[in-house]
Amino acid sequence: MTHTIEAFINQLQTDGVEAGREAAEKIRLEAEQQAQGRMAEATEQARRIVEGAQAESEQLRARTETELKLAARDTVLRLQETLNRALRAVLFDSVREKLEDADFLAGLIRDVVLRYAEADATGHGRTAIGVSEDMRQRLLSSTAAAFLQAGPAAPQIDLRGTLAEAGFEYAIGAGTVEVTAASVVEVLSGMVGSELRKRIAAACPAESPPA
Repeated sequence: MTHTIEAFINQLQTDGVEAGREAAEKIRLEAEQQAQGRMAEATEQARRIVEGAQAESEQLRARTETELKLAARDTVLRLQETLNRALRAVLFDSVREKLEDADFLAGLIRDVVLRYAEADATGHGRTAIGVSEDMRQRLLSSTAAAFLQAGPAAPQIDLRGTLAEAGFEYAIGAGTVEVTAASVVEVLSGMVGSELRKRIAAACPAESPPA
C-alpha cells in the first residue's frame, strides 16, 4: 500500500512537472508570437512613417523648386522691365536732342521728302511737313533753311508749325507718319530690347513651371 502511495505521489510530481513545462512552453510560444506581432507592427509603422516623411520631403522639394523657378522668372522679367525703362530714358533724351538740332532735322526732312517724291507716281504735289512752331521759325531763319530748300525736293516742302514736340510729321497716303522722339524710341527700343531679352534669356535661362 505504501509503495502504491509513493508511486502515486511520484506520478503526480512527474505529471505536475510536465504540466509546468508544457505551460511554460505555451507561455513562451505565446510571448514569442506576441513579440513577433509587435515587431511586425512596429516595422510596418516605421515603414509608413519613413514613406510619409519621404513623400512630404519630395513635395517640399518640388514646391521649393517651383517657387525658386517662379522667383527667378519674376526677377528676370523685372530686370528686363527695368533695363527697358532705362534704355528708353537714355534713347529718348538722345533722340530728342538730335531732333531739336535744326540742321540735322532739315537734312532728315529733305531725305524723307526726296524718297517720297521718288515713290510718288504722279510726280507732282507738295508735301506738308509739320514741325513745332519754334522749329519752323528756326528752320526758316537759320542756315538750315538753305539746306532744306536746296535741290529738287525744295518745291515739294510745305513747312507748318503744327507739331507740339521735337521732330516732324508728314502725310503719306491716307495716314500721317510721325518722326518724333517717342516714335523713334519705340522702334529703337524694340530692336535693342529684343536683343537685350535674348542676352538675358541666354544668361538666365528660365524653365517653365510645372502645370
